[in-house]
Amino acid sequence: MMFRIALCLLSVLMCAEVAMGQSAPAEKTGVLLVHYGTRNDASRKVTIDALDSMAMARFADCEVVEAYAAGSVIKSLGKRGIKKLTIGEGLDKLIADGCQNAVVQTTMLLDGVMNDIVKNEVNARKSKFKKIVVARPLLYSVDDCRNMLDQIAAHINAKSDEQVVIVGHGSDSPANAIYSQLDCLAKFEGRPNWHVGTIESFPTLDNVMAQLAKDSRKNVVVVPLLFIAGNHNEEDIKGVWGEALRKAGYRVRHISEGLGEMPEIQQLILNNINQLLNSCLLYTSPS
Repeated sequence: MMFRIALCLLSVLMCAEVAMGQSAPAEKTGVLLVHYGTRNDASRKVTIDALDSMAMARFADCEVVEAYAAGSVIKSLGKRGIKKLTIGEGLDKLIADGCQNAVVQTTMLLDGVMNDIVKNEVNARKSKFKKIVVARPLLYSVDDCRNMLDQIAAHINAKSDEQVVIVGHGSDSPANAIYSQLDCLAKFEGRPNWHVGTIESFPTLDNVMAQLAKDSRKNVVVVPLLFIAGNHNEEDIKGVWGEALRKAGYRVRHISEGLGEMPEIQQLILNNINQLLNSCLLYTSPS
């Protein structure tokens, strides 16, 4: 009799364990990679597509989805049969695919207008997720700026007889102050021959030329502070800036790669995603 009772209790416990296992399936986590986007197929392949592939490989246990922020780019590519999701569509795909948690990582540099669009889209859908976190843009804190300068230094390997000119796009938002912070940080922390300017805002080309004139070195390495070094790099940085520098008597060495092509920056972005997954979503990715 006692044996039968014990057997019945064991059977009940086993059934309870099975039921609990069935009622609490493992939570699914998604990663949304948001890019401004580009119409240039060659540039997209070595920047956006390359980073997307790396993220899919490193976070194989997650649902990795890509989205573009620029509606004009999405429309233009669509006419050529290349489908790209908007930010909202990317989030909706994660929801439809059963992701309860998500990390949203952009390749935007500044906490400006585009980043506000990302946050607005996330806020409109956050009730659909158990937890969703948005990564900060690549240049947000002083440490972010310091790290960016270090990564650029490692990539360009500037010579002792070169001055360094870093050129960003520029913004009409308060986030544009990051460019001035980069310039000051470089000079205050041991790189007095490094100068930061923008194509469309402050510091200007004239501001940078005035800084260059204070140094006797006539060799200049010009670095695009752009995730994708497309038309702006060719037309504005190599074109307008390069012509002005050569006219002033400088010998110019251009860095052709955008930030998205630099292994140092690619790993920085992947590490940001990994940190958020580990600290916020209790997920540990493969090393």
